[in-house]
Amino acid sequence: MTSRERRWLNPNTGPLKLLERNLDILVSRFLYPHLERVWNPYSWLLERRFGLTEAEVSPSGWPPGGNRLRMLLISDIHTGIFLRPKTLSTIVTSLMELHPDVVAVAGDLVTGNVSELVPFLDALAPLASARLGAWGCMGNHDYIGGDPEELRKHLEGIGLRILRNESVRLTHSGTSVVLAGIDDLVMGQPDWTAVTAQHGIPHLLLAHNPDHFYEAAARGVPLTLSGHTHGGQIRLPHGPPIIRQSRFCLDEGAYAFGASLLVVSRGLGSVGLPWRWGADPEALLVDIVAPPTDAR
Repeated sequence: MTSRERRWLNPNTGPLKLLERNLDILVSRFLYPHLERVWNPYSWLLERRFGLTEAEVSPSGWPPGGNRLRMLLISDIHTGIFLRPKTLSTIVTSLMELHPDVVAVAGDLVTGNVSELVPFLDALAPLASARLGAWGCMGNHDYIGGDPEELRKHLEGIGLRILRNESVRLTHSGTSVVLAGIDDLVMGQPDWTAVTAQHGIPHLLLAHNPDHFYEAAARGVPLTLSGHTHGGQIRLPHGPPIIRQSRFCLDEGAYAFGASLLVVSRGLGSVGLPWRWGADPEALLVDIVAPPTDAR
């Protein structure tokens, strides 16, 4: 990327974003609950179109030594009326059979209210069995309704810790890796000073919105993991997303800028409409390896 790729309209701010957010709230809370019994195809679609994407990355600045770190990235689960707990449980169980070293959940665990998470806690609980634990960050939908601290407490009760402008030091094969989570760009209060206060610049950053990427790169973060965009959720063949959620066109996949890398997941769930087209739901299995010594 050059950092010059950007939309003329910033999707993170402004009156259109405010309108979208309010429509999202109205639809999620007041319309679809009444339609669920007669039209809710998303769990059916998820069971048939969910896929696992595998990638290997070697971020410049990654700590030398040690074995590859296998990370499972799940984003935009959007528990709520579009998703059935049994469907999510089946997917989580199959993903944990891959034996990731660590699990990262990149925000938007709920759709319209934090209370939507409760029926899904048992389905999410296996994520915490990863050897280095399960960690997450907050997304914009995690702030839409209810108390975000309630969501955080529910998740910590099953062993999934939310990093809200916080970092943690993990030890893998004798190598120390700093993992951090920054608060959501749109609805949260991101604080880089707090992110770096305890352990310095993180090696790995969880940022729900990929538009954090260029600031992360400027601060020397080797690898950022994001979601938020749904890959557009609806996109025509060989075309861009109909609705782009990233100001910098960071829609899905892997990106490089300077010495930093970004991986953006299309995510697991759906919002607005219980449907996806051209941007199937996914989780990512990311193998992170240190670059050769002569490449640093």
